[in-house]
Amino acid sequence: MSPSPIPILIAAFLSAILSGLGVGSAGIFVLYLTLIAGFPQPEAQALNLLFFLLSAGAALLLHIRERRIPLRVVLFLAACAVPGALIGSYLVRVLDPTLIRKLFGGMLVVTGLPVLLGNTKTPRRQKHHP
Repeated sequence: MSPSPIPILIAAFLSAILSGLGVGSAGIFVLYLTLIAGFPQPEAQALNLLFFLLSAGAALLLHIRERRIPLRVVLFLAACAVPGALIGSYLVRVLDPTLIRKLFGGMLVVTGLPVLLGNTKTPRRQKHHP
């Protein structure tokens, strides 16, 4: 029996709100999908990526309208992201799902620990002048 889409949509909506507030909501959404909705780790991460593409696409449209997209940076990031995505998709197919789950959990701990310990400095926002 597949999980009901309504709780998943509610979790996605709440993750979107957290994301809009600047909270890294990707880990929260993946945790919900794996621990509560019962999705396997690779499927949860794939849904989270789809969620990210939709929310990032909306933000991209706003940034394009405000002329805040540095084309050279975008091209550099794309040149790095495409090979990284190909390598990552290969590794997901050949690695044990348990190892992937442990690596993902470790990544969440490593990236979340400085926040929990209060060792992060928030950079000051600079106004963009076109």
